[in-house]
Amino acid sequence: MKTITIDVSNIQTKKALHIYLQYMLDLPAHYGRNLDALHDALAQESRETHIVLTGVQHAQGELTIYMPGVLEVLEDAVQENARLHIEVK
Repeated sequence: MKTITIDVSNIQTKKALHIYLQYMLDLPAHYGRNLDALHDALAQESRETHIVLTGVQHAQGELTIYMPGVLEVLEDAVQENARLHIEVK
């Protein structure tokens, strides 16, 4: 199983978050950098993947409003993809 730790504590914008997620999750170049695209990419992940999301409680800037949506997308993707595991710290 591949484990990926994603620390969002120092990210302040949606754009920066999606660029970081694209890099950390090795998403394709055509990744749309929005919640729908994130859901689609995670729901289609074929490798056993454990994502550890940290720093959520320290979200800054526009992420304070955006993070609940991100968490919802992650939870939905886990429900659809048995190979995907999410841990929020």
